[in-house]
Amino acid sequence: MTDDKDVALIKAMLRRCFCPDLMNDSYRLSKLDHYYAPSEGTLAETKAYIEGLPLDEDPEVFGLHPNANIAFELKTVGDFTETILMMQPRVASAAGARTPDEITQDLCRDIAGRLPPQLDKEKAHPSVFAQTETGQVSSLGVFVGQEIDRFNVLLHVMRTSLDLLDRAIQGTVVMSMELEAMMNYFLDKRVPLMWEKAGYPSLKPLDAWVLDLIGRVEFLSGWLHEGNPNSFHLSAFFFPQGFMTAALQTYARKTKTPIDALAFRTVVKEFMVENVPGAPDDGVHIHGMFLQGAKWDFTRRCVEDSDPGKGIIPFPVVWLEPVSVNENLEAGCFNCPLYKTSTRRGELSTTGHSTNFIGYLQLPTERPADYWVRRGAALLTMTDD
Repeated sequence: MTDDKDVALIKAMLRRCFCPDLMNDSYRLSKLDHYYAPSEGTLAETKAYIEGLPLDEDPEVFGLHPNANIAFELKTVGDFTETILMMQPRVASAAGARTPDEITQDLCRDIAGRLPPQLDKEKAHPSVFAQTETGQVSSLGVFVGQEIDRFNVLLHVMRTSLDLLDRAIQGTVVMSMELEAMMNYFLDKRVPLMWEKAGYPSLKPLDAWVLDLIGRVEFLSGWLHEGNPNSFHLSAFFFPQGFMTAALQTYARKTKTPIDALAFRTVVKEFMVENVPGAPDDGVHIHGMFLQGAKWDFTRRCVEDSDPGKGIIPFPVVWLEPVSVNENLEAGCFNCPLYKTSTRRGELSTTGHSTNFIGYLQLPTERPADYWVRRGAALLTMTDD
């Protein structure tokens, strides 16, 4: 056990296996008929029951949806493919085929041509860095300024390294070990380590990663030049925890309420980002999340079991409504964890926040919360593809 999420899972599993109903011969440990506590009998009968259990466990044994098999098989194939790519030769395999140098050079120039320009805070909309009555820059203004600085650093690292690698292939600069490693990552369609160090957690392959980066910068550019949007693209940020704190601080200053006395209530809206009618009077709309291990039932307005073959789906717009910290936000809800990536693990950064776990959002449910914990239900800010 490494964190509170592990504790919650283990408790949910134990409550399923150790309960008074276990003494009832009709009680089942899962939806599958052959998993149960066998009736009182001899040791030989108990061993015979155990030997009769399937050798390959169905995901349902652990409370997971059958879709979990799809995710497992995709990961297995992905790992296998990655190993094959690492073993393949780095030379042209046939006459007339492009060499690794040519492939890399074309890729360098293609990515460099698509990179958006640096974000210029001097050209900001007047409302973005507007000052409060006390002369302070608004909390959201401070946050977006920090995000812009981070993206500008990443864009600079990318442009510089792409130019150097292009020239190294031409022979006008020395091909360093770092540039050679970058070239190998390009040939494997992976994000170079130097970009990852300057960037944010992501499991996407190179092409999808570049498109995702462009989308993030475009959102920040719109915010910078047009003012606060009606809904904030939570997936676009390096530090979404900081955004949520800034949004709560904005309400705290507006109402002159101590921020420690406030919390966000999760209100899942009936629309996606394309249909956002406007910004709320208090709090913020957020979008760009995906739900894994469950789905959102628009009719019943609660989480429900995933549809077959759909392990992860886009999630509707969420209104983060500021309320008193004393309100019972978890009543009738599943405390759903929100992660940046599907690995669901991370390390504590220098700020004391996890590099992957963002926080909890309370989602209405008609089932016990333990059901969704065992289901592995969680919100993500991005998919792996």
